[in-house]
Amino acid sequence: MRVLGIETSTISGSVAILDDDRVLGELSLNVGPVHSEKLLPVIEWLLKEADVDKKGIEAVSVSIGPGSFTALRIGISTAKALAFSLKIPIVGVSSLEVLASNLIFTSFTICSIIDARKKEVFVGFFRSSDGRLDRLSDEMLIAPEIIPKITKEKTIFVGDGAVLYRDSINSTLGGFAIFCPPHLNMPRAACCAFLGAQKLNKGYKDDLLHLVPRYLRRADAEILRER
Repeated sequence: MRVLGIETSTISGSVAILDDDRVLGELSLNVGPVHSEKLLPVIEWLLKEADVDKKGIEAVSVSIGPGSFTALRIGISTAKALAFSLKIPIVGVSSLEVLASNLIFTSFTICSIIDARKKEVFVGFFRSSDGRLDRLSDEMLIAPEIIPKITKEKTIFVGDGAVLYRDSINSTLGGFAIFCPPHLNMPRAACCAFLGAQKLNKGYKDDLLHLVPRYLRRADAEILRER
C-alpha cells in the first residue's frame, strides 16, 4: 500500500511516501513553522522525485497532535483535501506516538516530549514490543518538573521538549535518564506513514469530516473570544 505521510506537529515539518515497508522518499524542513503555501509544493516535489503519480497514492496518514495549533490545522486540512480529491482513506496518528516510533527498537521505556510553550509540555509514555508501540499512559499536558515523578525506571527521552528540559530531567533522574541524538528528536513523516499503514491494514480509517486536531489545550484565540 502506498501511503502519503504528513507530519506538522512541531516547528519542523515533513512529508514521506511509503510503499508497503519501503520508504520511497521523505523530506523534512526544520526552518520554522510550515505554512500552507509551502506544504503542497513540497508534496508535489516529493511525488515527482519519487516518480509516483498522485493517483497512485492509496491512503493518507497525518499527525493529529498534540502540537502546534496552526501547523496541525495546516497539515490536517491538506491531508483531508488530498484524501477527498483522490477518494482515498485517511487516518490520524498521535504526534507523540510518531516521535516515539523513532525509537521502536529500544528496550527502555520511551517518553515523548513536545514543547507546548507557557512552561508546559505534551507528554506520552510508550514501550516497544515486537516492532510495535504499546501506550503506557494517556497523552498529558503537564509542567516539565512533573515528568521525573512519573517514571522510576530507565527511560529514554525524545523530542524538542526533552532537549529544552534536559537539565531539569537529568538533575532528578540522573542515570535513569537517557537522551537522544539530535536527529531523532524530530517527528518523521515516514514514521507517521508507517503507523498509519498499520492501522489501515487492521481495517481502521478515520471519518474525513470528523478528523480534527488533538490539542489538549484550547487555542489562545479561542480563549480571547470568550473574554
